[in-house]
Parts: sequence; structure tokens; C-alpha cells
Amino acid sequence: MSILETNQYLCSQLEKSKQNFRNLMEKFLTSKATAYILANQLQKYKSEEYKGLIESMLEEEVQFDRELAEKTRPTARLG
Repeated sequence: MSILETNQYLCSQLEKSKQNFRNLMEKFLTSKATAYILANQLQKYKSEEYKGLIESMLEEEVQFDRELAEKTRPTARLG
């Protein structure tokens, strides 16, 4: 296999991996949003049994939002 063929193959694999990552991230964010919504709904019932779970889920959502904002923030290019 020539260097050009290897490069084309690796670029193709990279694009597939990027698409897989985007798909997984979309599923993950959907799951997080669903869990957050469910925690908010459950909070309406003020159930002591689930109080710890609700607080934990809502705290995780805030922390996740901060981390995601930091990761997706455009970085200045050095040049």
C-alpha cells in the first residue's frame, strides 16, 4: 500500500470516527437532557425518597454544562 493510499484510508477512518463521535455525543446529550427533565418533574413531587438522586442529577447537569462550555469554546489560534 502506497503512502497516498494509506493516507486516504486513514482520512476515511478519521471521518468515520468523527461521525461516530458526533452520533454518540448527540445520544449522550439527549440522555442527559432527559435525565434532567425527569429530575425536575420528580422534584415537583418533593419525594424524600428520591431527594438525593434529584439533587445529584441537577448538580451533575450544571457541572456538565460548565465542562461542555469549556470544551466547545473556540480557542484562539497562535500565529
